[in-house]
Amino acid sequence: MRILILICCVFCLSAQDGTIVGRERVRASLKKMQLKAKDKENYLFQKRVVKRELGADGHVKSESVSIQRRDPWEEQVVTRVIEKDGKVLTAEEITKQEEKLRRSVIEMRKTPMKPRFEEEGWMDEMPDALEFRKIGVEDRHGRPADVLSFSPQKGYKAKTMRAKAFEKVRGKVWVDQQDGEMTFLDIEIFDTISVGFGLLGKLEKGTHFEMERKKWDIGVWFEVWQRIRYDLRVLMVKSLRQEIETHWSNLSPRPPVKMIRSGP
Repeated sequence: MRILILICCVFCLSAQDGTIVGRERVRASLKKMQLKAKDKENYLFQKRVVKRELGADGHVKSESVSIQRRDPWEEQVVTRVIEKDGKVLTAEEITKQEEKLRRSVIEMRKTPMKPRFEEEGWMDEMPDALEFRKIGVEDRHGRPADVLSFSPQKGYKAKTMRAKAFEKVRGKVWVDQQDGEMTFLDIEIFDTISVGFGLLGKLEKGTHFEMERKKWDIGVWFEVWQRIRYDLRVLMVKSLRQEIETHWSNLSPRPPVKMIRSGP
C-alpha cells in the first residue's frame, strides 16, 4: 500500500503544464516529500476506520469499525482506540492499551525510527519508471485542479526488485492548480505484484486505491478519506481479501512539546 501512497504524493508535487512531466522535477519532489512526511508529526486528528473482510466473490463477509484518536505523549505522539463497533472501551481494554502504548513510547525513545524515505533508495527509480500526462482540468472542493494520468514507462527495465512494482500500476491524480497539492487520487494494480519472488506474498491484480485530500481550515493540506480494496496472498498459503476505509476529522496543530503534560 505504501507504494501507492508514495507515488501519489511525489506526483502531486511535480505537476506542471505540458503533456509529460519533467523527470528531473519529479526527482526534486522526492526530496520535498521527506519534509512533508516529517510535518505529519505536527498534527493531531481523529479517524474512523472501517475494515471489511471479503469473500472470494468480493462480497462483504464481516465488518468492524474503530474510532481512533492521535494524542500527544510528551515528545511523542500515539494513536489510541477510543471506540470499537459503536462501544467505548472497557476499563480493562483501556488499561491494556495504555500499557502497550507506554512500552511503545519507551522503545521509540531507545531506537528512533529513520524517515521511511531515507531507507527506500529504490524510490529513486520512479521518475524513470513512470510516464505522467496531463489530460484535463476539473473542479475539486471549489478549486480548479489539473487531471493527470500515469502509467509504466515503455521500455524501462527496473534496476531493483522493488522498483518492478512500477511496471504494474496505473491511475489518475487531480492536482490543485493554485497550491500544487494532490486533491484526489485513483490507482489500480493491473497485474500481480510479487514480494520476495512470490515466496513472501503476492498482491493480486485488481487492487484499487483511492484517496482524497483538501486544504483544511487551519491552512494545511491533509487527508480527508482513503479506501483500499485488495487481495493479498501471504507466504503462498493465506489469502487476505479486505477493504479498508478511513475518514479523518478534527485536524489540529500539535501543542508545543513544552506544553504537553508528562504521561498519558
